[in-house]
Amino acid sequence: MKMHIRLAALCLLGATLGGCALANVASSPAPQLFTLQALLPAQIVAPSAASSVGILVDDFSASAALDSARIAFQPNPNELKFYAGARWVDLAPLMVRRLTIQSLENSHRFASVAPRGAEISGDYFLKGDIRQFAAEANGEQTNVRVDLFMRLVSRNDRSVLAAKDFSAVEPISGHGIGVVIAAYDKALSTVLNDITAWTADEVAKAPRAPRKAGR
Repeated sequence: MKMHIRLAALCLLGATLGGCALANVASSPAPQLFTLQALLPAQIVAPSAASSVGILVDDFSASAALDSARIAFQPNPNELKFYAGARWVDLAPLMVRRLTIQSLENSHRFASVAPRGAEISGDYFLKGDIRQFAAEANGEQTNVRVDLFMRLVSRNDRSVLAAKDFSAVEPISGHGIGVVIAAYDKALSTVLNDITAWTADEVAKAPRAPRKAGR
């Protein structure tokens, strides 16, 4: 009888501790979620050789530290931290890919833009590496640096037609996570604007080849 009482007490204690643990998790404040903006739609541009071209945007690669929804801060070249209580709405590479697609679409310079793997044909793949996507300390000043290395690849023979590094630095003015996000937004917008113009220029001068079957 005593054994049954003891077991019941232990089970009750375990259930209580489990309940406390769940209550602590549930009561902890949810992180603030942030996203960035794609380039606003541009004025309709005159038709060019790029206007009939389809672009498929591949997944962006990134280091394990940047392949995250956490918002990065680099106090020195050898250390990486993250802003507490703040997250991107998605993994950074997925968010950058989505905004790249939207920015290319908004430019009205291409016949179609879609993620690679979509049921849409394309003439070129756009591949990107995220080399930096973090706030960086520079003496008394903190800046956001966005650095994307892009490759434009022919869909027919997988040859690299052009490759270029795109980088922008935006100072953080003020205090709080809001001004950090605003600096990220400005830096990424600069980079996406440059990538859009570069892609259109490279596609316009590239030789066109008949499409092969498949994606």
